[in-house]
Amino acid sequence: MFQEYINHPEQHQDIIVFEDVNVLIIKDSFPKALRHYLVIPKSPAITNVHPLDVFNRDYSDYTGEELYDLISQYVERAKKMVAEDLGKVLECEPSKVAEIKNTRIKVGIHSIPSLKNLHIHVITTDFHLSSMKNKKHYNSFNTKFFVEFEELNPEFNEQYLRAYNQNYDSDSADSEDGDDGHSQEFIRHVRNETTLHDIIKETPLKCLQCGEKFDFKFQRLKLHLETEVTEYYGSFGVDISTLSQEK
Repeated sequence: MFQEYINHPEQHQDIIVFEDVNVLIIKDSFPKALRHYLVIPKSPAITNVHPLDVFNRDYSDYTGEELYDLISQYVERAKKMVAEDLGKVLECEPSKVAEIKNTRIKVGIHSIPSLKNLHIHVITTDFHLSSMKNKKHYNSFNTKFFVEFEELNPEFNEQYLRAYNQNYDSDSADSEDGDDGHSQEFIRHVRNETTLHDIIKETPLKCLQCGEKFDFKFQRLKLHLETEVTEYYGSFGVDISTLSQEK
């Protein structure tokens, strides 16, 4: 699906919000929050690499570290675009736009991507749209199934992946001695697909903003999220229905 956008961006200008030689930034066609963008690198060399591996290898044009730094710039651009787009509707001051950017957006990938091409989610943390339909949708963004972009930094992963041949399924962190003799902490991402699906199914629901727990009662969580988003964005004096990315 995303390959079509990469190959023929001129045919998809309704959802593309930014494009250059390196990436597309698009609106998710099935957004799970008020703003849900995807950063999609164009390079054929990386588009089909698993997101947990993509920054832990070198390419002909850049090292994994250089690639991570490059994509980080686009992630920041997408976050700024999300915040500024909401800020425009809210008619709020720059300080509030910065608050949204720094506290109301999360960025990362799904450990089991739903679509083939590499894509990084940039999503507001309200999770308040009709397309957020069930516990699976919510937990896919709010458990270990969702890996924060910062945790993909090869500074924390590359040496561990190479040393263990990328065969690991723990979600804890280990420390090993680096070349300089200092302790280096590495992040272990869950890889086992059965375990990942169990995480989505068996993790009780919890509000990302306030921490309130809802066991497995999704409709109760939905009502709570509606209250939270109404209180936060309603404080700007707008009807939250005007904020939706959904068409």
